Amino acid sequence: MVKVSRSWWRTLLTTTFLLLCFGTPQAEPENTYFINASKQLGLHKFAAKRVAFVDVNSDGFPDIFILNERTKELHLFLNEAAPNGSRKLRDITQQSGLLTEAKKRFPNFILFADVDNDGDPDAYLNRYCDFERPLIKNGRIVKDKNGKPVPANKDDGLRSLILINDGKGHFCVLKDSGVEKHAETASAASFLDYDNDGCLDLFVGNWYRFYGISYEAYPDRLYRGDGSGHFSEVTQQVGLMTRAEPGHRDSSRPTYGVTHLDYNNDGWQDILVCAYGRQWNMLWENQGGKRFVEVGAKTGVDGDAIRHGRYPEVVKKLWKKRFGREKKDEPPWRANGNTFDAACADFDNDGDIDIFFGEICHWWAGESSDRSMLLVNLGKEKGFAFRRDPDRIKRHHKDPKHWNEGDLHIAWLDFDNDGLLDLLIASGDYPDGQFLRLFRQKPDHTFVDVTKECGFNWEGCGSISLSDFDRDGDTDILVGRSFARLPKEKTRDKIPYAALFINRVGNRNNWLGVLVEGSGKGGANRAGIGCRVVLKAGDLTQMRELRGGAGHCGHQNPPEALFGLGKRKSVDWVEVRWANSKRSKTLIKNPPINCYILIKEGTQGYKVLQFSATKR
Repeated sequence: MVKVSRSWWRTLLTTTFLLLCFGTPQAEPENTYFINASKQLGLHKFAAKRVAFVDVNSDGFPDIFILNERTKELHLFLNEAAPNGSRKLRDITQQSGLLTEAKKRFPNFILFADVDNDGDPDAYLNRYCDFERPLIKNGRIVKDKNGKPVPANKDDGLRSLILINDGKGHFCVLKDSGVEKHAETASAASFLDYDNDGCLDLFVGNWYRFYGISYEAYPDRLYRGDGSGHFSEVTQQVGLMTRAEPGHRDSSRPTYGVTHLDYNNDGWQDILVCAYGRQWNMLWENQGGKRFVEVGAKTGVDGDAIRHGRYPEVVKKLWKKRFGREKKDEPPWRANGNTFDAACADFDNDGDIDIFFGEICHWWAGESSDRSMLLVNLGKEKGFAFRRDPDRIKRHHKDPKHWNEGDLHIAWLDFDNDGLLDLLIASGDYPDGQFLRLFRQKPDHTFVDVTKECGFNWEGCGSISLSDFDRDGDTDILVGRSFARLPKEKTRDKIPYAALFINRVGNRNNWLGVLVEGSGKGGANRAGIGCRVVLKAGDLTQMRELRGGAGHCGHQNPPEALFGLGKRKSVDWVEVRWANSKRSKTLIKNPPINCYILIKEGTQGYKVLQFSATKR
């Protein structure tokens, strides 16, 4: 009798399952790591720049939200079982209520989180308000008869909103939620529980106040949640208020991305601000849920060490030829990066959170402009400062002299479930080869580009979202699309639809998925945002921290932890470190593998979730 290996059977069954679910791959070779299921699922009919996996009806399967602010399209699809046992998408946009509000005030983005602790994700509809910028004609500010600047955009009175989910994916506006107080150029947001009271809070990042006219920016704002969906602003009280005058360490700056992380392992979520305009990034250290202190320079996250701000000589010559005057070098506060995203995770499995910054950078800006970069956390002995490591993940350009990097969105994932996190970079907005790229981590913690093997070929990326769409134990990738600055021959008669890349190699290894549920007000927030999940399997220890949004315009993943185990056949223990005032822990010994488990705060057991039995 011929013996057939387990890995051979897994490959065969996985391929069979994917064919049943999504049909025969059209463009990807048989040996690619992912297949794009968008056409089979009908996603190719809709424009989508912003995307998110979000389980709006709490059935355990991540649903899909897409939005394109340029074409004014918005859709919500339920991830449902098809008659043959595979998955299908059902458009519930009309009955969801999201479109009703979007028609009145089309959002810059929508961010999902359970703000009322009832077990389903609600929504923050972010309205980009630009009502103070003055009207410019012939290079001059237009003024009214009283000498006051005439605004370029009339204030229509419409603001950001909180929408409450009824548990089935139907959303209604919560009146006077508290997030509608300010008409500002909001461009990023993240939900977190900064004071560990079991109620989610909201941090909103704002951009320039008068874009193209001055460097003045609106302050970022923190709203404290009460667990019912209502919020009150506490920016000033907790030390987060910045000053209007630009150029100082405590100045407001154009924020293009925000996220939260516990960078120093003290159990409190800190806030990371990604600045645009080559200004300093900020890291707000959370001091016991009472106040924040800015430690960006102290920890090294503000910018790299090159601060001279000099432009290349060839750029200065071109500038003088065109404008007839010298191109001045930038001051230190304008000699850093254009940071869009910050992917925070323990990539090297040493127990602390590292960061990868996604930057927009151009050859003409000179060496002082920060490149996309890995920042390694040096741990307690070095005061949890970060060391920039430019050598592990290298970018290559067709033209080494004239290039752009549009690394707008970044994420960590263990796509092959070998126990090591890999790095996904979604680039766009420039015409010289800005693609979706994946870098696989090797055992020595170096990285190799495996984009070709993935079969992506996805140019002009929008936002990204990661989850196990089909619940087969590996991470799938949802990515939007942007045609910004691409030549017409690449975009003519095409829809910038979202790609859903289904993973077909990760479940060849063993794995364990962990979902957590906090007890709500007085404990940890229901969604578990800010909680840490630590897993030990023999020689392998991994840690995941659950987040409520990251980077530019609401880039988010569902708050769940998926661990790759490689060929290890058992798990010693899983520990949840709860984001509550006591920072309590729950230890689960010898959980099963190749399934999803749910751990609830205040209990010592776990529940195996039935959707883990995906057909293969």
